[in-house]
Amino acid sequence: MAGRSGAGKSLLARCLAGLVPRVFPGKVTGRVDLLAAPLASLAPWEVAQRLGTVFQDPRAGWFGDTVAEEVAFGPENLGLPPAEVARRVDAALDATGLSAFRGSPVEALSLGRRQASAVAAALAMRPAILVLDEPTSMLDAVSARRVLDALARLADRDGVAVIVLEHRTRLVAERATRLVVLERGQVAYDGDPGRVRDGAFCRRFGLRPPETPAATGSAPDVGSGEAGPVARAEAVAFAYPGGETVFTGLDLEVPAGGATVVTGPNGSGKTTLLKLLAGLLRPGRGRILYRRGGAWAHGPRRSDVAFVGQAPEYVFRHRTVEGEYASWCVAEGGAGDAAEAGLARLDLAGLRARHPLSLSEGEKRRLAVASALAARPRLLALDEPSVGFDGAHLDGLLAALDDYARTGGAVLLASNDPDVLERGWPRRVDLAPVPAA
Repeated sequence: MAGRSGAGKSLLARCLAGLVPRVFPGKVTGRVDLLAAPLASLAPWEVAQRLGTVFQDPRAGWFGDTVAEEVAFGPENLGLPPAEVARRVDAALDATGLSAFRGSPVEALSLGRRQASAVAAALAMRPAILVLDEPTSMLDAVSARRVLDALARLADRDGVAVIVLEHRTRLVAERATRLVVLERGQVAYDGDPGRVRDGAFCRRFGLRPPETPAATGSAPDVGSGEAGPVARAEAVAFAYPGGETVFTGLDLEVPAGGATVVTGPNGSGKTTLLKLLAGLLRPGRGRILYRRGGAWAHGPRRSDVAFVGQAPEYVFRHRTVEGEYASWCVAEGGAGDAAEAGLARLDLAGLRARHPLSLSEGEKRRLAVASALAARPRLLALDEPSVGFDGAHLDGLLAALDDYARTGGAVLLASNDPDVLERGWPRRVDLAPVPAA
């Protein structure tokens, strides 16, 4: 299932799971049936026996301390024998590539591995219907294909109805048997998934194009980075307390007037690297430096770095989109034509009166990026910024980053999104996998 950001895909998933209006308030008309039973007549535990869900935020449904405990939680609550629970846990972990992390604390995982663990927990329940909201959005290419292959096997071998809501349609279409496109809360197309290979079709519904601009020779040149570095990591070593060692001697420069894209398998240290350069983590050895004038200094100032993490809602402080954006804007008062243009640039002007937490996942990220740009930092660090972005909004994001870099800004972007990585970036850093502890 596909559609523009804000078309209603996640809301539909909540309706199918019976969360609207039981958990999320709203007026509901019509009816939903699960296996011929009216959803409104089913208790939550009855819904859970029929339908499994994986939402965009994998942290929303944590119950266990370790990966194995999290995956076992559902089958145990079905009252299954311990041997059957163990078999399901092993199969789910194997299907999602998490077998080596079965004893790892869930909170110690990268967000991509947390997403994979949420998928594993849903697989272990073996429901008749499985709804997954962007289950591959933070996964590297190998992990994404492994998860999608496991879902395809469930559908083919066990007859499970698998509904995947995704913007990365090229990955899903290879295995899908049906494509449904939503437009403003309505079904706009229902048919052949192969249509996502049609450029005109994708443009019509705002989907990501079948080929990236790099493949057609029209990739944006997001700055060359010839203005010299604004930040530098020198011989940086870092390990989490009681956890894995991520870096042992990292050297990296981030140039002004350009973009540096960081990629690598889930858990390779992309988020850790961005947090180190943003001053949110301190290296165990080595140093992080920031260029000010003709000298290098320790510790970032407020104007040096703006960081947009994988959960941008954690930094929202205001009740409206307009108020949130204005609080970041360096222009006096944060209002007027500059604010209007900044919101419009990432298609947020029509949402100015909305509460930031009421936005879709893609809209939240657009607001976070727009706000960070309004702060005019020297270094803009973005962690998986394209999650929840349709084709048009992804192009808008990259155009905004292009303008920022061309005016001397430094972009540091961590991503595993193929529609981002295949754009032909001038500087790319590939991190190696970090072995399981």
